[in-house]
Amino acid sequence: MIVKFHARGTGGGKGPTQYLLGRDGQREGSTLLRGDPEQVAALIDSSRYAKKYTSGVLSFAEADLPPEQKRALMDSFEQALMPGLEARQYSCLWVEHQDKGRLELNFVIPNLELTEGKRLQPYYHVADQRRVDAWATVQRAELGLADPKDPSRRRALVTPRDL
Repeated sequence: MIVKFHARGTGGGKGPTQYLLGRDGQREGSTLLRGDPEQVAALIDSSRYAKKYTSGVLSFAEADLPPEQKRALMDSFEQALMPGLEARQYSCLWVEHQDKGRLELNFVIPNLELTEGKRLQPYYHVADQRRVDAWATVQRAELGLADPKDPSRRRALVTPRDL
């Protein structure tokens, strides 16, 4: 399992929700697991902050996981990402993609704390990377998931990105 945060977060709420679910909500290989796409889009659109949302993906080498494991992973990830917050204080959209031959759990979190309307920054790389990496390591070990840092999974040839 790999945890990746996207460098996006500006623009309207339709962009991330339509990417995840398709323009008509019928993207092939996608399944809405949790959250309300219209509510998430409206929260993003109503934000007056420069970075309006945080998005990312939990990407697995496994083709699929049982539904109860997916729910437990989503709950655990939200608790690790936003410790001390209750579920009523934030909104999170979870969409499953299986169109690439592997399981991906995509998330979009509007950067708003819902009870007071203040700015919420779920992930700040400098401060939160170690905690999220530790969470991923524990989840891989407990669930027996593929580890991207395993030497047997290392690529024989690595091409530079700027080639």
